[in-house]
Amino acid sequence: MPDPNNEFLTAVLTNGFHLLKQFTQGIHLPHWLAPLSMLGALSALEKLLPAVQKGSLLAGIGSYVLIGILLVNLLAFSVFLYLPGQLITAKSSSVSRSGVVLLKLLFMGGLVVLKNVTLYSLKLIFDLLMLMLAALTYPPRQPADQIAAHC
Repeated sequence: MPDPNNEFLTAVLTNGFHLLKQFTQGIHLPHWLAPLSMLGALSALEKLLPAVQKGSLLAGIGSYVLIGILLVNLLAFSVFLYLPGQLITAKSSSVSRSGVVLLKLLFMGGLVVLKNVTLYSLKLIFDLLMLMLAALTYPPRQPADQIAAHC
């Protein structure tokens, strides 16, 4: 039976990937920002995805690096797009809307990661406190000759 959470995550990632393509193809970059264009990173990520699905470790590491680069570029371009100096211009309003949707998805993903990190940190702190409490309340060991004397 297929996992509905896995299907939902796949749908969100696919839609986010298409929105990112639409966003990168719909913005005009000045010549000094042209090296930061995300089209090369997007195409490299598309080429790596089949190897990642097969379980290649190097492709997985490369895809994480490319995703990190894409996220940083998305944040930078979104900030540049909404600055009053018009550093980056959009071809249409749908491009700017796709940028806003991508930022919302990124924000929601960041909140989920923050929630999980907080929960695991609290569990680790609780486990360490219980371990310290058990160590402090554990009765001291008695030497073997004292045990024999009690019997």
